[in-house]
Amino acid sequence: MTTKDIQIYGAGLSGLVSAINLARGGHTVTVYEKEKKIGGTLKCHPSVHMTPVHIQNMQRYVGIELESCFSKLEAFRGYIGPKKIVFSTKNLYIVERGPRESSLDYFLYKTALEEEVNFEFSHPLTPEKLRSIPGNSIIATAGYSQIVRDLHLPYVTFKQFDTHMKTDIRNITIVYFGDYTSDYGYISAKNGMLSAQLSGPSNLSQENLKKFTNLVKETEGIELDSWSSIITHFPKKARLFTKFDGKTYVLAGDVAGFLDPFFGFGINGALMSGKIAAMGITSKQDALQEFKQFTSHLNKDLLLHTIYWHLPLKKLILSQIMKFHDNHLSLIKRSIPGFTEEDWLKIVSTENLVFYCI
Repeated sequence: MTTKDIQIYGAGLSGLVSAINLARGGHTVTVYEKEKKIGGTLKCHPSVHMTPVHIQNMQRYVGIELESCFSKLEAFRGYIGPKKIVFSTKNLYIVERGPRESSLDYFLYKTALEEEVNFEFSHPLTPEKLRSIPGNSIIATAGYSQIVRDLHLPYVTFKQFDTHMKTDIRNITIVYFGDYTSDYGYISAKNGMLSAQLSGPSNLSQENLKKFTNLVKETEGIELDSWSSIITHFPKKARLFTKFDGKTYVLAGDVAGFLDPFFGFGINGALMSGKIAAMGITSKQDALQEFKQFTSHLNKDLLLHTIYWHLPLKKLILSQIMKFHDNHLSLIKRSIPGFTEEDWLKIVSTENLVFYCI
């Protein structure tokens, strides 16, 4: 393969996976990152996240060893209104994001350095810079970067609150659904750190956050404070390529819309879209085929999620969703290599849930 200079904007998971794959393919790769160092904005990270994943399948797909960064989830429970729910932990893992050396970001960064990827930090992709970058560059920026808006892509706006603290708790996730948000809040712990997030529409308020914080204290005895907040723009449609100012760019991660709108699981979307974006440089047709395979349901799901935002009795609806046994869960199929609908059903079907009042 002829060596080609490739520019990647964004040193998150998707940008790093793209960089590693392209460098291994003989390309000269430079990654430009807005922040001063690896790990994203301190408003969101460090953080801990739960995700369903087949580690071996994901490693084969992205071509990178990942297992050392993931731990098996030891406990997964949630609260829907007054009900406490204990979920199965089958095929569920927990992983750290951010600047610490124990994070997945830092691991991929070290791997990229070993492949002689070049990095330029403190290099934001401003609207002026966006017009000057070469075509066939990869744009792999986070939703809070405003690049979705700068590319003139239709988008929806979300808000999220984040915090983290030291803890002795390990390898757990607790999810919360309630009238304080139309989405959900959660806390997760790994590597001596507990992080929490509450997300929802752009009008999510401090009062909503207070209700969530109080509930976490009442149910788990955990006191959360020192919150930060961000506004993120997420595209209404998943897309791999976009044209801007007469040039075509390859998209990855948030800006590509590669994220399930109901339950998130952005780790999978970021890793996979990074691999597919690298394919977009070497084989556009193959990349489009892969992208469509894993995102064909996302546009429909985003529409359904928007409708769900405006429905009354959300807690009742969610409780019923958790009781489905058959193909009704096709609307939230996972975009994960080797992760089948049957695997997902094993997590959420009532055969593996224990319902009891708090």
